[in-house]
Amino acid sequence: MKQNVLILTKLDQLKALSDPLRVKILHLLIEKPYSGQQLSQLLDVPRPKIHYHLKDLEKNELIHLVSESKKRNMTEKLYKAVARSFIPAKDLLPYQTSQGESGRIMTLTALDRTKERALEAPDSGFITDSEDPKDWDKINSQLEVQTTEEKFRHWVTKYQELLKELQEMTDKGKDSKWYYVSTFGFQMSEPFFKPDAEKGDEYD
Repeated sequence: MKQNVLILTKLDQLKALSDPLRVKILHLLIEKPYSGQQLSQLLDVPRPKIHYHLKDLEKNELIHLVSESKKRNMTEKLYKAVARSFIPAKDLLPYQTSQGESGRIMTLTALDRTKERALEAPDSGFITDSEDPKDWDKINSQLEVQTTEEKFRHWVTKYQELLKELQEMTDKGKDSKWYYVSTFGFQMSEPFFKPDAEKGDEYD
């Protein structure tokens, strides 16, 4: 059974996630099992190259073999990610460069997957019949805030609890619909939004 979070304890695992193609493969395998041939077609990458990266991901215990079957004269192997998300252990803190590189690539790849889902979603997913955000069944917002690291971490903890609550709201009834939620939050060097002097939004 797939676990929600895998704590990365080895530097080689971080290095494996510093390769953009491996991260793309991993994100696909988080969603469902694929064979090397299927991944080759999805990513438009030669199969030998895909198999090379699959072996590296499997060696670093980031994916695992879920089934193997014979098709004509070929053996089809299906792989799946071992977890939904991957977090470096505190022991890897000295390797901040590797952490930052792999984290940035994981985030950018997740953003790409979010974009793909938005493009494939039905028009009804973006239509609102009310001007009151309380009545909306979609989220589309950006926010920049200046606060302490401690306060931001406290907010993240509460937000994770809210996401858990959302997962527990699963309802497979006839009136249920599928919703996609993608969340990103990270430290910035400087703000991109210009302050609104009239509203007193100053960045001091």
